[in-house]
Amino acid sequence: MSDNDQNVILLVDDEEDHLIITSRFLESQGFVCHRADRGWEALRILDEHKIDLVLLDLHMPGMDGYCLAENILGRESLKSIPIIAFSCYDLTRFKQRAMRAGMADFVPKPVDRVRLLSAINDQLHLRRRLNQMSAVETELHEPIQKAV
Repeated sequence: MSDNDQNVILLVDDEEDHLIITSRFLESQGFVCHRADRGWEALRILDEHKIDLVLLDLHMPGMDGYCLAENILGRESLKSIPIIAFSCYDLTRFKQRAMRAGMADFVPKPVDRVRLLSAINDQLHLRRRLNQMSAVETELHEPIQKAV
């Protein structure tokens, strides 16, 4: 199947084992996964592929997850992509900082698969609803713009 037939997730983590295990699990659940182990690589993938959701480790060398999220959300073409943060630091201050950086959810490591799937499905459902609302709003405004 192509990227257009399934939800496409970008998984960003500097821990190779976590990238492999998580992407294999998500692929077994019907998702298409792209993997990146650095922030600059994630940005390249976002430029080259249609991505529906980003799963992002907060603590990486170089560009950390917070900086990468701000970079993604600062781009007009990418700002509607939901970002779910994950980290082995399951502390309130890390969760709050992730939310302030614009991330949609936080899943602690080690990742609970049920919790991860729930977070992903919630964000993808919300994104679909927002896209539907935007399409309806555009439809409603077209006749008004043509009349003016």
